Amino acid sequence: MGEDCKAFGIDPALLSAPRDDEDGVWPDHLEALTAFLAVSTQWRVLAGEGGAYWLGLDHAAVKVGLDLAGISLTPAQWADVQLIEAGAKAALNES
Repeated sequence: MGEDCKAFGIDPALLSAPRDDEDGVWPDHLEALTAFLAVSTQWRVLAGEGGAYWLGLDHAAVKVGLDLAGISLTPAQWADVQLIEAGAKAALNES
C-alpha cells in the first residue's frame, strides 16, 4: 500500500489517521452535497411498461431550486453536483 500511496502522492498516515467526522462527507464536498440534496426531487424520469428510467436532473428546475434556496455554486462545485447526479442515476437505474 505504501508504494500505491507514493505513486499517487498520498501520505500513508492519512489512511490510518482517526477521523473526527461522523457523517462520512469530506468538508470539500459538503457544499455540492448540500446543493444536490436541495434539488434532489428535480429528476427527469422516463416511465413505461418496463418501469422507470432516471434520465438525470432537470437542470432548469435545478437552477430555480438552487436560486430559491439561496445556494450559489462555482463551476467546480457544479461539476461535483453532476458527479453526484451521475452516481445517483447509476444507482437508481440498476436492475
